[in-house]
Amino acid sequence: MTQLPNHQQTSSLQKILNPGWIKRKFSNLALRYRLIDLLRGTDSVGMLAKLREYQFMSPEQLAEFRRNELADYFAELKKLPLYQNVKQFSDLPVIDKRFIKENHDALMNPFYSGRKIRKKTGGSTGEPLVFFSGSDAQSYLWAGIFLSWQIAGYEFGDKVAFFAGSSLFATGSKPYIYYKLLNVTIMTPFDMSDTTMEEYGQRLQQGGYRIVYGFSLAMHRMARYYLDAGLTLKTSLRAIICTAEKLTPAMRKDIEACFGVPCYSQYGCNDAGISAFECEERNGFHLITTRSYHEVLPGGELVSTDMANRAMFLPRYNSGDMVRMSDRVCRCGRGFPLIEEVVGRQNDIVIDTQGHAVHSEYFNHMFRENERVLSLQVVFNDTMLEINLLTVAMDAAEMAALEATIRRKVKPILSFPQVHVRFNQPFRVIPNGKHRFVVRIDD
Repeated sequence: MTQLPNHQQTSSLQKILNPGWIKRKFSNLALRYRLIDLLRGTDSVGMLAKLREYQFMSPEQLAEFRRNELADYFAELKKLPLYQNVKQFSDLPVIDKRFIKENHDALMNPFYSGRKIRKKTGGSTGEPLVFFSGSDAQSYLWAGIFLSWQIAGYEFGDKVAFFAGSSLFATGSKPYIYYKLLNVTIMTPFDMSDTTMEEYGQRLQQGGYRIVYGFSLAMHRMARYYLDAGLTLKTSLRAIICTAEKLTPAMRKDIEACFGVPCYSQYGCNDAGISAFECEERNGFHLITTRSYHEVLPGGELVSTDMANRAMFLPRYNSGDMVRMSDRVCRCGRGFPLIEEVVGRQNDIVIDTQGHAVHSEYFNHMFRENERVLSLQVVFNDTMLEINLLTVAMDAAEMAALEATIRRKVKPILSFPQVHVRFNQPFRVIPNGKHRFVVRIDD
């Protein structure tokens, strides 16, 4: 998409910061969302219109669509020296975050002329990653989010509360403008104290919000806070949409009891091009296969290729998530295949001896930009917090400096009698063998 010259962008941004200018010029909601697309170089509105048609294609039509998209993707992929000798797509190796870090430049598409968007993720495995996405993939990302919201009752222009960390929202002046135009308010769950729960509860009751979009565990903790006090929240909400972590039936029941509206679940892994949503039936996730080519390994691990991302190729990327697919045909009539269950994607909230709670996203955020940290695990109980880091080779001085930084960041928000920072020690695993990067243990 054509970009504005820098001086025109600056002028436009100054105007957009003026709420009166927005109201006068963009009372038409369609124009408001088109402006968001213009500013970030996407076409989420156009892609949403396509998705609304794609979702009701037959499974056979969708399979043919996917085969054609994959053939086109593979033809472009083979232009890279890294893959030029691969004969067919199925011969490609399954890759992971370590492979991407080691081959970062070789995976970039030198023939891509569109806008490249730098993305950061830690994901459910707690292994930070920086990668690049293209305009089409970002259009798909937001179109998938809008589609899931609309199924839950969202209409363009509705007030939305984001109860989430930076894995769901970006920071900076431009993202701030996007969220203003989207009518989105950010409520970060990093601090989940009683005071914060009270504040957020009041804002949700008085703010006229229609949708809450947030971390499953954070929404459940808030629901339990009020239910345990014998209270429920009276809001103007139409729905709660949970994402980023597994939503159990018990959690859904508590959230609905607290807020008095339906609770939906959404599953996504943007680096793998995975976007899946619950429909009105709320019985499985519809996987958007016009964007991703998914494969499920014998052990249940979900491998996916984002066919829409041509800025940086990440073929056959292991998402690190365990899923169980379904052969059911959903009563809603949508042709997208169903993920019956996301088996292994639930992180713990860290709660200290004083009852202070911090969402696990905080630790992921802490190390996201540190290229020396390859992976991490946080272990805690009533008396101890342990942060174990898998790193590149570091000398004693570097490790001491990093440990001091970690202790400085942890001390103001969490209180434990013992805090341990360990380097390159074996991670703990849960019974199904899955590595969770935040684990509560009991003596």
